[in-house]
This record gives sequence, structure tokens and C-alpha cells, in this order.
Amino acid sequence: MSAVMVETPKDAARRLAAGAMRDGFKPTALHEYHNADGTPAYWRIRCKHPKGDKWIRPMRWNGHGYEIGEPQFPNGKPLYRLPELLAADHAEPVFIVEGEACADALAKLGLTATTSGGATSVDGADWSSLRGRKVTIWPDNDTPGAEYAADVIAKCDKCDVRLIAPDIVQGLPDGGDVVDWLAAHPASTADDIRALATVEPPIPQRIEPTPLPDPLPRVPAFDAALLPDAVRTWCEDAAEGLQVPLDFLAVPAMVALAGAIGRSIGLAMKRNDRWLERPLLWGCVIGRPSSGKSPALNPARRMLERLARVERDAYESALRDYEARALVAEAGKSNAKDAIKAALKRNDSTAARSAADSALFAEEPPSEPRIVTNDATVEKLGELLNQNPRGLVQFRDELAGWLASLDREGREGDRAFWLECWNGHGAFTVDRIGRGTVHIDACAMSLLGGMQPGKLAEYVRGVVRGGFADDGLIQRLQLAVYPDLPASWRYTDRAPDPHAEAHAWETFKRLRQLDPVAVGAESAPWADVPFIRFDDEAQALLIEWIEPHMQRLREGSEPPWIESHLAKYQSLVGRLALVLHLADGHNGAVSADTLAKALDWCAYLEGHARRIYAPATDGGLSGAHLILKRRAELGERFTARDLYRRGWSGLADPDAAQAAVDVLLEYGHLISIEVETGGRPTIAYGWTS
Repeated sequence: MSAVMVETPKDAARRLAAGAMRDGFKPTALHEYHNADGTPAYWRIRCKHPKGDKWIRPMRWNGHGYEIGEPQFPNGKPLYRLPELLAADHAEPVFIVEGEACADALAKLGLTATTSGGATSVDGADWSSLRGRKVTIWPDNDTPGAEYAADVIAKCDKCDVRLIAPDIVQGLPDGGDVVDWLAAHPASTADDIRALATVEPPIPQRIEPTPLPDPLPRVPAFDAALLPDAVRTWCEDAAEGLQVPLDFLAVPAMVALAGAIGRSIGLAMKRNDRWLERPLLWGCVIGRPSSGKSPALNPARRMLERLARVERDAYESALRDYEARALVAEAGKSNAKDAIKAALKRNDSTAARSAADSALFAEEPPSEPRIVTNDATVEKLGELLNQNPRGLVQFRDELAGWLASLDREGREGDRAFWLECWNGHGAFTVDRIGRGTVHIDACAMSLLGGMQPGKLAEYVRGVVRGGFADDGLIQRLQLAVYPDLPASWRYTDRAPDPHAEAHAWETFKRLRQLDPVAVGAESAPWADVPFIRFDDEAQALLIEWIEPHMQRLREGSEPPWIESHLAKYQSLVGRLALVLHLADGHNGAVSADTLAKALDWCAYLEGHARRIYAPATDGGLSGAHLILKRRAELGERFTARDLYRRGWSGLADPDAAQAAVDVLLEYGHLISIEVETGGRPTIAYGWTS
């Protein structure tokens, strides 16, 4: 029986590097990394081109053969020459260099040497085998080498660390390393090398840091008087039962009331201009996963779903009547054919045509009513909106998923559709291959959902940075609230107040059955919906508020994203006033008292808007809090590069990471450590307490 030939690592490396070798790269080394027990962990193939380019790839055994890639190491990759390191005398220093060739060169002199690999390999390695050891770092003479040394120092915070004397490193050519130095000093011994380690990294002084301020600005507390009288007790009762801020019930209630009214009536904002606002509201409650925001959305959603069931029952009854008439018409077609034939035999074309007309059934089936939708494509929403011209309410328990869907490749047009939906009156045409053209007479969507602070902060940062995300979509979440949670929590188990719930339900039913003429609405050829107006006192109050509000924004004292958000308040105040007016059963013109309540809503919402945008505009304060929270993952020393390479939310780019570090320096939590490695000094950071 012939033996099965097994490919050697060297043969496998040549096979896997064949493409690079055809391009002129020459094999220079195959370095084998080992586990602590001495078994091979993986290999690193190194090739070099005569022009200086390098081709370096990891190679692993997959159980059947060799392939490009590294195995999965839950605690990080093993250091190079790990078995030798573990077996070495703990009194002897371990030399840490950049690259396997440098480690091998020192090992030939009888020194214990290791590496994690290239200049950017520090984070992926397991450094636990060095804990408590004497460590000497010999960096390459370039900027990546200096950064490698600083990163290693941060990882070796439990070690006795030394650096090779700067003049030794500076004597090397640009990019020079251990191998270059040994080539220039061929008579050097292990003792000569040990004597080069003369520099001790500075130890940060221990001082008492100052606590960081709260990264979130204060927000106004919600005043229950802002709610319509008809739903106030219902909201307060639900908030108490759920142990959540009243804000979490108030915003969904307002959006649901607006959804019940729909695009059936508008409010004229001026006496002579054609500026109408329709009751379309976009609301979002913001809180941590344990804050209770999701249960708080349910009472309002249940009211809308209850309305939808009532309308669905009426639709099903109308559909049955339609189908019955259609069956009768179908049965009558055979009689009509006989009548037509008889008339034609008599040459009576008029009678034949009359018989044919009587058999035709041109009646359209009733459209299925909808109020709430959860997850529909733009094309499907177009169909639903055409069948439900009063508009719809998009409900998402987590709005982050909806926002993420709009960022997917190929969905760029969906954002334009949703931007139009906030206005509530513009037509929109969707052209799709395979589905044809869908023309939407009026895009009218209210929006309601929840979001976690961290996920919202990422979108806000996109707005602040500008670019694709800065299109005004986030600013349309006008009823976005981020309240403080109550300081205390107590267990409750009681039934909701039936009288408050019944009163709220009657209000929702009344608004859904609203007759614009009955509440004093007027019509005009230029208006797409009937509308009411402000009374004289309210119109004067609107002017008194809107002039200084818009003048403040024109002065340029606010950041552009805040300007964009607050500029929409002139529309929002009209929408809120209309909902408040109708929800409390008022007829005729909107009063100054109702408008004043809507203006109070805007003042309340502005405070929350500033909290929502704060993580992107706080100069690194939010990032500093995150670093403190995850301090244990960084060790006693770290670099700014350590931070942004971890990809933590809000710290994933160099500028954001450095801003957060600067805050910690300012408040005495960190001290900067200048690491002299022979090249440009590298800055590391150490905790002060």
C-alpha cells in the first residue's frame, strides 16, 4: 500500500505564494509560530520584490491542508518563539523587536527575543506570557517603529520595561532595524546587546483627578399641561403603571392623534399666503434598553390598531357587498348575451347596446383601509398611500433599523421619498424595473419609534460631519425626546384606569371620523385639503414668536445642524396647534391659548434636541466617559492609536480619539508620556490614579 503524501509547510508556502512569485517576488523566509506546548500555531510567508515591495501572508492548517489565513485565537495570537520565551530564565530580559527576522538574529546570540509581527500587530497578540518579566524594546528607526514601541509599552504595563538607547536607534539608516545594526557591528555579543538597554520609560505621577462633567446637557421636565385634556389622564396613568417618564407616553400620544386625524384638514399659517400645515408628526423616544421606552409606545399604537380594526370590519362588510354585486353582474351576462342576440336579429342595434351596457360592471372594489405600517418598501407604501390618501403612520420599535435600511446601497432614492413624506403634500413618482411606475398623489407619513442613545449618536455624528447623512432626515424627528429616568422605581401591578382609557378612545374615534366642514374648515382652489385658521389674537402671537425665532437662526450663532432642526419649528408649531385644537374638541379658529401650548411644546423640544446633538458636539466629553468606563480593557498605558483602532462608538477615528484623550488630560485622569525611541518621539498616556 502506498503512503499518502502530505505537503510540507515549505512546499505549501511556495504553492500559496506562486502568484506573487510569478510577479517577481522572491521567497525570503517562512516563520513558524508555536503554541505554548510547542505545537505549530500558524506560519508567516515572507517574499520580497527586487524593487523593495514586500508580500507577507499568514498560512494555517485547516485540518485537511494549508491555506492563507490565521486561525482564530480567542485570547490573541501567540508571540513569536513563544516556547523559548516561556523556558527562558526570568532573570534575563526578553527583547521585543519588530519582525521575526530581528527576533531570530538576537536569538542566534543566545538572547531571548520575540515579536508580535509587523508594526500594526500589537493589538492582535497575547502578551500575557510577559507579565512580570524584564522587557527590552528595540524599535525600528522610523515612525511606525516608534508607534510600535509605544503600543508595546502600553501592553507591558505589568513588566519592568527598558528601551534601547536612542543614540543606538538613531545611528541606523531610515527604517533600519536590529539586523542592520548587527550587520554593522558583527563582533557584538549578547552582553554587548544587554548593555544597550539604558532608557526607562517614564512612570506617570499619581494625582487626584477631577470628576468629568455630565456629557449630556440638562433637559426640561415634561409638563402634563402640554397634553390635550382629552388624553392627559390616560397618559399619566400609563406612565405611572409602566414606571417611565411621562415624556415616553406624551410623544407617542401626539403622533397617534396626528395619525388619527391624517391628511384630512390643515391649518393656514398666514392670512394671505398659501402656507398650510397638515397634522404630520415624527416622534422618537430615546432611552437605554432598560428604560421602558418600548412598552411606553404600546398604548398609542394600540389605539391606532383599534381604529384600524373598526375600519377593517367596515371594509370587509363593503367587500362582501361588492362581491355579491359582482356575482349578480356575472350571472346577468348570459341573459344579456341572449338579449343582444335577439336585438341583433331584429336589427335593433340600440336595444343591443342597451343590453350590453346593462351587463357591464365597472364598479371598483373597495380599498382596504390602513393606518399603521411597520416595514414596507417605497413601492408598497406608494400603493398604500394612494389607497389611503389621509396618510399613514410608520411604527418601528427601533428606528435605528429603519435608518440603517435607508443607508443601504441602492436605497438612495428611498431617503428622498421619506424627506418628501414629512411635508405631507408633495407628489412622488417611483420608477422600478419589473414593477413599473407608481405615482403617489401625496406623500403623507407620520413616524413613531424608539432608539437607543448610542445608535442615535452615530447618526448625529454623520450629520455633524456633513456628507450623505446631512440631508435633513434626522432633523425631521422633531418630537424626539431623551428624558432623564426617574430616580426611583417601584413595582406596580394594577389595571389601567378604564375611564381614562375610554375617554381617550372616544377622542381617537372622533378624530378619525372628523368632518372638516363641521369644525369650521374652509376650502380654496389652491388648497389640497380643507383648512382652518388662527384667530386674530393667535395670529399676532405667532408673529410675535416667529420673528425673533427666525432672526436668531439667521444670525449664525448656532451650528448648522441645530439651525436646520430649529428652522422646522415654524412648521412644527402649526402642526402641534392643529392637533391640540382638534383633540380637545374645539371648532373654528385656533385660539391664542392653544397656540401658546404649542409654543411651550417647541421650547420643551428644543432642550431635548440639544441633548440629542450633544454627543457629536461636546468636544470629546462623551468619548472621555466611554474611555473611563472601559478603562480595564486599555491597561495602565495606551496610545491614541490604541483607542481608534478598537472601533468603539464615537472613538473610531483619530480626531475623536484624541479629543477624548485631551479631555481626560484636562481633568487630570491621564498624563502624557513622551516615549523616546530614537526617531520622532511618540506620546503614550498613563492613568494618574
